[in-house]
Amino acid sequence: MVEFLRQLVAIPSQAGSDDPAAIVQVASAWLTENEVRHQRLGSARNPRALVINPPTQASDEVLLLNACLDTAPVGDLAQWQYPPFGGVEHEGWLHGRGSADSKAAVAIFSEIARTVALTARKPVNGRLRRTTLVFDNDEHSGRFGGIKAYTAKFGFPAFCAIGYPGPRHVVVGSRGFYRTVLTLRGALGHSGSASVPAELAMAKLQRLLAGLEKVQAQGTPADENFPLRPRASVTWIRTGARAYALTPAKIGCGLDIRLTPGFDREAAGRFLAELLAGIARETGDAHPSSLGPVNCWPAYRTPDEALLPRLLQSCAREALGHAPAFSVSGPSNIGNYLAMHGTQVVSGFGVEYLRIHGPDECVKLDSIPGIHAAYALAAQRFLDGYA
Repeated sequence: MVEFLRQLVAIPSQAGSDDPAAIVQVASAWLTENEVRHQRLGSARNPRALVINPPTQASDEVLLLNACLDTAPVGDLAQWQYPPFGGVEHEGWLHGRGSADSKAAVAIFSEIARTVALTARKPVNGRLRRTTLVFDNDEHSGRFGGIKAYTAKFGFPAFCAIGYPGPRHVVVGSRGFYRTVLTLRGALGHSGSASVPAELAMAKLQRLLAGLEKVQAQGTPADENFPLRPRASVTWIRTGARAYALTPAKIGCGLDIRLTPGFDREAAGRFLAELLAGIARETGDAHPSSLGPVNCWPAYRTPDEALLPRLLQSCAREALGHAPAFSVSGPSNIGNYLAMHGTQVVSGFGVEYLRIHGPDECVKLDSIPGIHAAYALAAQRFLDGYA
């Protein structure tokens, strides 16, 4: 597993900048060499995912093990002590972009596919159980193309465990998101004019940024089942000509509002509408703001007593000697997409790591065997009829 992980880390697979086919070729070659049958989804130049042991009938009851092959960007190379694609080992840690998110999980799940029978010998309650693996190659782009291509072809699985790193928690829920493009408009004018225009797009942006901070007070209070609050961010801004003498007439910005069970899509829409109405009253509305289409995935929380959380927690206890606690994550993931279509999701349990998405991202190598043992045991017990 460690050697395969080194091979994967050595292949740059940054979403949006590297050749998406290169990492799939390396993973596919390992699977072929180890006699693991698999198929690619997407085109040869732009493969979306690798799939192992997909369902053959609509009635199959699937436990999907998911991990991504593509990675976040490297960022500023000057901040890296170790080369991001070097797979350098130092004091028991393997460094490299994607080592934690989520090439270690790809290596672990691939070893399970190599050594564990993935399909039950007999049906459970009339349904044939199988463990299916999906290695997503279009996750960090934000398009989630791999899992969407899988569900379009094979349908939604009954269960899904995502191999995001961290051995101390089984993540059973995540905040959702409400995303849109907001265009703020105002008067075009000379930046040195003796009179300041009454309606400035930049003034609207300043009020927007201040108003978004109030989102954390919205919705029902956080509780032990979902302890996180909503959050709102402007994630990118595009504005004006590159000229010092003009005030911009139009500012486009990306809005990302993180949802909770007590602050859903409708609540986010009302909050944003009220915020924009207040800005219009303060600055004027001769140049109205406008919103683009909304992309939204709701928050989700899989109950602690559901089958998959119990199964993975109990297997982790046996493999690691302790029971990881259940928790909820702030970032969204494909678990939100699957959960809103009825899949029971665990969206995190994996290797020990440091600095995910940051410089010198790394994983602790001696954490790999225990995580492998936990997932292998869970896959076997699922096929044996765990209920």
